[in-house]
Amino acid sequence: MAYDLHIERSGGTAQLPISLPEWSAAIAETEGVRLFAGEAQTATNPKTGGVISIAARAGDAEVFFPDNGEWHSVFRWRGKSAVFNGRFKPGDASHPVWSVAVALASRLGAVICGDEGEVYDLKTGAVIDE
Repeated sequence: MAYDLHIERSGGTAQLPISLPEWSAAIAETEGVRLFAGEAQTATNPKTGGVISIAARAGDAEVFFPDNGEWHSVFRWRGKSAVFNGRFKPGDASHPVWSVAVALASRLGAVICGDEGEVYDLKTGAVIDE
């Protein structure tokens, strides 16, 4: 099962939503990320070769991977926050997803947190004790 990370705002016990216009503006101002322009995202199962298609939602975004010169669907917009897969070491500034996630969270006054509520330091990727 994949482990997801989230870009969201938190304010005590209540989560403060990020609006879609704020999210879209942050993407427009951040290098290496763009809103997903297609109608559906596809993925290939590496074991079976099967292809699945997932309907895209307004606010979904792609990240540019300079190593292969390709854009990959990364951020899924969920109405008040963005979700992305954490298949890399948080804090790895050389990883395109982490560097874009940090830039977006910083622009939005948000945090990056995990599925279990842990919050990651935007500079080091270490879990912050709260």
